[in-house]
Amino acid sequence: MTLNDYLSSGFKFSEEEYLLQFKFKMLNTMLMVTAFFSILISLLAFVGLHDIGLKQAIIDFAYGVMMISFIFILRISKQHFKKIAYFLLSMTFLLFTYILVYLPTNEARTIWFFLLIVFAYIVTDSKGGLIYTTLSVGIIIVLHVVSDLHLSQISINASIIALLASSAMFWSHAKIITQYQTNLKQKNNSLSLLASTDYLTGIMNKRMFSELSKRYFKTAQRDGFKLTLFVLDLDHFKNINDTYGHQAGDKLLKYFVQTVENTLRASDIFARIGGEEFAILVSKMHKDDALIFAEKIRNTIEGLMIEYEGHYLSVTTSIGISQSHKTDNEFDDILFRADMALYKAKNEGRNRISCIRAKDSVLKYPKADEENTYLHFSI
Repeated sequence: MTLNDYLSSGFKFSEEEYLLQFKFKMLNTMLMVTAFFSILISLLAFVGLHDIGLKQAIIDFAYGVMMISFIFILRISKQHFKKIAYFLLSMTFLLFTYILVYLPTNEARTIWFFLLIVFAYIVTDSKGGLIYTTLSVGIIIVLHVVSDLHLSQISINASIIALLASSAMFWSHAKIITQYQTNLKQKNNSLSLLASTDYLTGIMNKRMFSELSKRYFKTAQRDGFKLTLFVLDLDHFKNINDTYGHQAGDKLLKYFVQTVENTLRASDIFARIGGEEFAILVSKMHKDDALIFAEKIRNTIEGLMIEYEGHYLSVTTSIGISQSHKTDNEFDDILFRADMALYKAKNEGRNRISCIRAKDSVLKYPKADEENTYLHFSI
């Protein structure tokens, strides 16, 4: 394991977690350094090479052991970071308070609170920094009033002013870092949205659909529920572009998408996977309901008409349907059958629905109100 992996507690961090990774490294570094020197000083005291008293040596040793335990606890889950950071800061604050009261020979003991404040801003945020600034300044003032810290008033005043001034600087820095991180996340989210969204219709594009459909397939195979894929293609759409121009075609595509979206559930995936080809992926739908759902879309689109520069444009759609099967090895198996079903619907006259499952036999279901429309379903 490399030093970078060790300081990151063995976790992998995404680009959006860069700041969190930095805080992990800082916290682990502080834990290791603190543990090393705390145990070293206590051991030197035990053998008589550092005169801090037996009580202080025991406290330092216990403090160092606690730091080591935090290192291992931090490796369990990323969720432990905030708790350990605040617990470490609190324990350190208590230790520095003890030193302030019980080691009067150390005239520079207030300087330890500077380290506490700096560390608080680094591993937490501006709120955490303000909390420990308030606690540090407060404890110095209170102990100076109620007891003799063996420090002059000038020393106390200088310490308080220095603590407040350094806190103000680090607070400003922490706010800038937080704002930068927020802006970076917003930009990354915007770029991610652009990369996953069709520029014209605003729905999911082919790349994002391919990624999500593979995840859905794995979940469906694991949990034992069916996926139903609808592949839709606008009939003779090229004629509209050639006759009225691409602006007319674009307007019709937008109306088509808006119309289809009104028929979908919130959990359904709708994507543009080609020029005039779309896909809908739904879960836990019975094959009979899939036929009804597809026919509702087909019938609605057949009645769709828009006005463009004095012309009334309409379009029909052919739909290929396939459902997942336990013998499928990947989502492409479902997509292949849906494409074959769409090809069959187009080849047999368009404006119709063809449904293919894992077997080859085909049954035809003529509509009662339209003799030229057939529903094909393999069983």
